[in-house]
Amino acid sequence: MKPIQINMQYFGPFENQTIDFDDVSDSMFLISGRTGSGKTMIFDAITYALYGTLSTSDRAEGSVRSQFATDDDISAIRLSFEIRGRRYTIERTLSYQKAGRKTPVPPKAVLYDADGKVLEGSINGVKSMILEILQLNADQFRQILILPQGEFKRLLTSSSEQKQEILRTLFRTERFVKFEHKLNELKKEKLKGSEMVETKIAERFNTITGEEHPEVAELLKVEFPTFARRMETIDKVQAIIEKRKAEVERALVTNKDRLDTLGEVLKKKKDNNARIEEVEKIKTNLASLEDDASRIQSLETEIESYRTIKEMEYTLRTESGAREQKSRIETELSDLKTQFSRVDKALEVIGQKHGELQEKSDFYQRAETWLNTTERFMHNEEIENIHETMASLKARKSEISKENSAISEKLEAVAETLGKDAWNREQSEQLSRERYAVDNEISALEQAIGTENELRQYDAEKATLTDVIKKIDQKHARIESERKEKQDALKSRYSAEDGAHIEHLIGHLEVGAPCPVCQQTVQALPEAHQYLSAEEEEAFRALEADLEALSNDRSGKARRLDVVDALLADKTRKDLDALNASLEEYRQKEKDLKQRIEEEKRRFEEKQQLEKQQNTLNSRLNDNRLEQNNVDHKLSHAESLLSEFRSQTSYDDYRTFAEMHHKCQRSLEDYKAQVKENEQKQLQYREQKSRLEEKLSYLQKQLDEVAEQLRTLSPEIDAFAGRMNSDRSQMLTLLERSDIQSVEQTVKEHHSRKSLLETRQNVLMETLESESMQDTAEEQNEIEQLTAQNETLTNQRVRLETQLEQNRKTADSISKLIAEYEAALGEIQSLIELVDVVSGRNEQKVSLERYVLTYYLDRILDIANIRLLEMTNHRYELRRSTNRSNRKTGLDIEVFDFYNNRSRHITSLSGGESFQAALTLALAMNEALQQESGGISLDTMLIDEGFGTLDPETLDMAVNTLIELQTSGKMVGIISHVEELKERMENILEVSAVNERSTARFK
Repeated sequence: MKPIQINMQYFGPFENQTIDFDDVSDSMFLISGRTGSGKTMIFDAITYALYGTLSTSDRAEGSVRSQFATDDDISAIRLSFEIRGRRYTIERTLSYQKAGRKTPVPPKAVLYDADGKVLEGSINGVKSMILEILQLNADQFRQILILPQGEFKRLLTSSSEQKQEILRTLFRTERFVKFEHKLNELKKEKLKGSEMVETKIAERFNTITGEEHPEVAELLKVEFPTFARRMETIDKVQAIIEKRKAEVERALVTNKDRLDTLGEVLKKKKDNNARIEEVEKIKTNLASLEDDASRIQSLETEIESYRTIKEMEYTLRTESGAREQKSRIETELSDLKTQFSRVDKALEVIGQKHGELQEKSDFYQRAETWLNTTERFMHNEEIENIHETMASLKARKSEISKENSAISEKLEAVAETLGKDAWNREQSEQLSRERYAVDNEISALEQAIGTENELRQYDAEKATLTDVIKKIDQKHARIESERKEKQDALKSRYSAEDGAHIEHLIGHLEVGAPCPVCQQTVQALPEAHQYLSAEEEEAFRALEADLEALSNDRSGKARRLDVVDALLADKTRKDLDALNASLEEYRQKEKDLKQRIEEEKRRFEEKQQLEKQQNTLNSRLNDNRLEQNNVDHKLSHAESLLSEFRSQTSYDDYRTFAEMHHKCQRSLEDYKAQVKENEQKQLQYREQKSRLEEKLSYLQKQLDEVAEQLRTLSPEIDAFAGRMNSDRSQMLTLLERSDIQSVEQTVKEHHSRKSLLETRQNVLMETLESESMQDTAEEQNEIEQLTAQNETLTNQRVRLETQLEQNRKTADSISKLIAEYEAALGEIQSLIELVDVVSGRNEQKVSLERYVLTYYLDRILDIANIRLLEMTNHRYELRRSTNRSNRKTGLDIEVFDFYNNRSRHITSLSGGESFQAALTLALAMNEALQQESGGISLDTMLIDEGFGTLDPETLDMAVNTLIELQTSGKMVGIISHVEELKERMENILEVSAVNERSTARFK
């Protein structure tokens, strides 16, 4: 991840600051500035933009909002960055408490791609996507890419569990944990599966049917220790059921033959009996039809009359309609004549009213002209309140004049105050530069005092080591002298453990014979030898052990003395009292400068306040002048409007005019309504009279036509009624009958049914074998008994076949389950062994992930030690702790001190040493990840402080290391007060502060 550009608004001391990192994207740069200018805020802004948290965990979010920001100013950060060749932009606003709100203004976050498209717009969504893009959380980002002030060595001193989380994320070893979990789940699943198979086998076996057979029940009672025994039992059960099935099938064949014979006999008897019963039913039905013959004859007579009258139906209905129409027309003619008389009278009254209205026409025309002319003054608020408006405008004009005089006096007073004691920018900046120089001097003096104190500690250590070495030499000489004296006193004696060998050799010597060892001729046998006692040998060994321990102790002290001499060599010594005195002097200067700066700040704020007051007064004066012009214009307009009102209305008072206008308007509207109503009534009655005349003429014509039609039809119908011996109403009633078709159908069905019954009776009589009924009870009873037996036997056979099929399927299922179970046993055993190895349940007690993590940590430490040994003159080396207390993860780091030849806790390092160790560890982490070529991109390293604790030689080594790092394409940023770094850096981001506001630019 490389930052490209960052913009900070009201963030810390920055009001609106943009920093472009494009020019330093592949190089190293220094962030310089005096204490408190806001250098660390740049790192805070980068971290907050990405994660919504600051670069140091102990700093609160609310503390970074600018103190000079108002409630309307939004604190925001916009960061553009590049990772794995893709660019993103993230915007965040800070939460802050706004006056008048019970709850703080909530923060916001938006993430864009390179084209400005919104990828995510919620706080949680942006957080998740940043974690997905960077693949580091905030703590890991602070520990690896950005090493903030106060948290520089947190990665170095973090717990084993914390390192495990960091390394797991960086090297993606969570896949090994997931692999272990999946293996455990698979093992449980396999074991559970095998248990389920055993359960299924038992359940399947329990479903074996046939227990109603005594032999089967006896077989199923016993225990079955093996799967084979169960399969043998199933075969025996099947044989028993097969035997019973064969017996049932033989009985079914015998019953079937007898049933076929009985069925044929019974069928012949039943067919003859059925034909006899049908003949009897036909005779009964024919007798019933004869009884209904008279009714059918009557119905045939009615049908004949209906058909005769049906031929005259049109003439009958036409005459009936004409009579009804004549009666209706005569009634309508009478009603219309009454209406015509009433309309004539109404027209006469309306004509008189119209004459009266015409006489008032001229008066109302003049009234309407006046109303139209003065209408624009009605409902005009400006005219209605014109007298009050003019009085108000005159009063406001007087007030403005007085206000302008007062404002002018205040402006003169403010201008006079500004001219007396003005704030000077150059003087303020000069004080800031002096304060910065004093701060640098104080830092340099504090560093010099620290260095001198450290050198004095080395002086004391050198004196102590010299004295200790002298005492060791004295003690060594004394013990050596004592050992020599004992050696001289006992040199003629041999060791007791060599006695047996010596005596054995002497026993093989002969005078005149060659020695078996040296082959020299033996001249004489040696005399008896004396040997050392166990106490004498123990005392001699104790002296030699003391001498060896003293030599080792002196060697270690001598090596440390050489180191101390090397540390003191070529070091310029300074007077500590003089340094402290100078430090106190500069601190007093710092205090004086701080007071003067505060005074300058107060004068600057007073000037700003006066200028603000001056601008406000000028603004008010301009506003008053504009308002005065507006008042004059409105007053002139009101006077002109009042004059026009008086001339056109002849009234001076608006209310009197309005009352008269309303009264005249109502009177005119009433007159117009009367005229309109009279005209509408005249038109209405004339149209009504015309319609009545037309309708009277039409109805009279219809009445004449109907009378003519009746004169033609009536004689013909009178003659037909005489022939039918019936009147008009009876004939019409008969025509209205709706059941004639059903009556005809009834007659037709009667004759058809009678014919069919007679034909069927003749056919049946010819086919009868016997005219009397035959008995079928004996055959029926035997058939029922045989059928019941067959049903029972069939059910038994079906049940036996079902049992055989079910048992066969059960046997097949159990066979498959047994094969599955036996095949899975070997796989489960191999899986259990694999799970034990991966989970660490082995002799080494190391899980797969733990093994991989220790491998990566060892690689990182190997890379880090290359630089650390060089920086510390081959004194310190980082090692992974192997103490038993850390066997949980084994990722704790300790430091090995070659000068003292022992391991030390990492927290025992000094500030400078801790910085060296943390820096080399962070660089090694970067290199190891780059070698892995994983998904995490570590293209940036930002370091805050730490260089001030290094001596010049170590500082030079650290800077060279970082320069090598940036040549590989990484961006390296450093915050430091060390002047030597300024001289070595080409790119310097200078942070300047004036009156609590800071700016930053590359030099």
